[in-house]
Amino acid sequence: MARTRTKPAPRWRRTVAGATALTGAGVLVNGLRLRARAEGLSHLGSGPVAVPDLDRWTSVRAEGVVLHPDTLAAAAAWAVAEGLDALDVVPADLPVARALDLLRQVEPATFRSDPLVEGRTAGHAIVVRTELAERAGLPVEPVSPAELIEVARQVKRYAPRTTDLAMAATERAVDHGADEQLATQRTVFDRYSTVNLTASAAELTVLGTGVAASPALGAAALAALHAQPALVFSGNPAALAPRDLASNSLGRWIHEVKRIAGLIRAHAPEPTSIRIADDLRPVYAKELAQGTAHLFEPRVTACPWCAGTDLSVRLTSPDLIQHKPGTFVLDECGSCGHVFQNPRLTPEGLDLYYRDFYDGFAGDEMEKVFASEVAEYAGRAAMVTHHLPAPQRWLDVGGGHGHFCLAAREHFPETTFECVEQSAAIEEAAHRGWVDRAHRAAFPEIAGELAGRYDVVSMFHYLEHTRDPRAELDAATTAVAPGGFLMIELPDPECVSGRWLGRYWMPWLQPQHQHFLSIDRLEEALAERGFTVLDRYRAPLTAGGDTLAAAWVAAGQVAPRPWMPWLPRPTALDRAARMAVCTAAVPLGLAAAAVSQARAAVTGGDLPGTAFRVLARHDGATALSTAG
Repeated sequence: MARTRTKPAPRWRRTVAGATALTGAGVLVNGLRLRARAEGLSHLGSGPVAVPDLDRWTSVRAEGVVLHPDTLAAAAAWAVAEGLDALDVVPADLPVARALDLLRQVEPATFRSDPLVEGRTAGHAIVVRTELAERAGLPVEPVSPAELIEVARQVKRYAPRTTDLAMAATERAVDHGADEQLATQRTVFDRYSTVNLTASAAELTVLGTGVAASPALGAAALAALHAQPALVFSGNPAALAPRDLASNSLGRWIHEVKRIAGLIRAHAPEPTSIRIADDLRPVYAKELAQGTAHLFEPRVTACPWCAGTDLSVRLTSPDLIQHKPGTFVLDECGSCGHVFQNPRLTPEGLDLYYRDFYDGFAGDEMEKVFASEVAEYAGRAAMVTHHLPAPQRWLDVGGGHGHFCLAAREHFPETTFECVEQSAAIEEAAHRGWVDRAHRAAFPEIAGELAGRYDVVSMFHYLEHTRDPRAELDAATTAVAPGGFLMIELPDPECVSGRWLGRYWMPWLQPQHQHFLSIDRLEEALAERGFTVLDRYRAPLTAGGDTLAAAWVAAGQVAPRPWMPWLPRPTALDRAARMAVCTAAVPLGLAAAAVSQARAAVTGGDLPGTAFRVLARHDGATALSTAG
């Protein structure tokens, strides 16, 4: 008897079925992750408490919230007992959607101990010491749920190690309408809120169409979605008890579809960065109408490091990160290997290209970048600890927003940290208490005032930004105490990724980076100034990671990030093109990263990576070079 061959399912069915299976598995795995997070949420006691001096405590509430009479006392008492200055009050009956969003954004077990994590809130109320509320400029009157998110961010900045969240069984959550929900989404995700909403809609679409493509797989994936709230909260004594747990679990897919549809129809102010961009756009249009020629100095024919004249072009590049106009050239000296910007920017040019990068328009985004470098901060602190366990005074030059100093206090709690920086960000860092003293100035101009004060002077990814690295090293030599330490970290121009990837190697970062010193040139310069190198670290080559970053940069060149205020206001087509290009760049970038990593492995050897770090001790008199 002839066998009947089963006709294979159409390709679209197989594709949708595969996506459905992966989505369902992801829902379950994420549910387990969120359940573990829920277990880390603290609980306010329900019994009698020793009432603290409530005049020293206040609350910032969302509109419509009326704190239970016992909540303020219980929260203040718990905060005093735990050594806290602020406590976000989480209602026990928080609806499923808001409870899951909170757990996606917050790791309760480590929220207090991580000083760099961004402040978050359940959108109900924050109990805070009155002194802190006044210092941080917190509002007195009730605020919208979206505004409460900004309050939570500010509280965490001003009390980075003494802010926490705790569930209050006595509190009942106030419902948020679709407009409030949309405003909250836009506050949390800013200009990426549309991407987040699209991703949520795509997940629901995959799960819905999965039933048609493969009934068994689709049903299983939908079951996983419906089971997720119960997985997170049911039978979990440490977890919240959402008031809509049963109804949400039964009709989760429909509930989520309705919620997303409501957000699409809702009305709320544009995300903050978009509103700021719209305000700045006419200012930039007027300024850029003058062209860019006046922003550059004349080209030089001699190396600024060794005065050699054997110069060649290392690379040319546009502004690949901000997409401001202009073309920038890096020359390489054949005599000493120094790589430098030629022609270099004028002070006016530096102002244009730095403006709205580290602060201003892009300041919040850069703060998130700096907050993510916890491992790097720990490595820097550890290098000093090996030679000086407890420095008394530390000066961080180019300290930006003060993130390193804040993180370093974990290792050096008794150390006084000061920062030199030319942007207003460092003054805000001092106001927050992240640094003990801020010096807003050019370092060489104030070095004489700081002479011999510091056990440690650090320059982390600073020298490459300066117009005259030698003058900056001279200033550091002046500021460090005899026998003190100077630590410098720089991008490594000898990294092979810099050759392979050309202009798309992220650390070239044109036009901000003006000089690239090799580790040999830096150590020679330190020796000239009376320093002895004690320790050095060269990051290992991670060709795959460098290539992924390059793919992101290249995608941005094809489709620049929307809403940059120096670019025309983006259309819906511009935003869609950006999303499409970035989506396509992900698999291409991953493939290229794998090839790059394999290439590095085949090449073998201890290849230099993206950056190096040097620690040197000031042992004696200097012999300053006058070259350049």
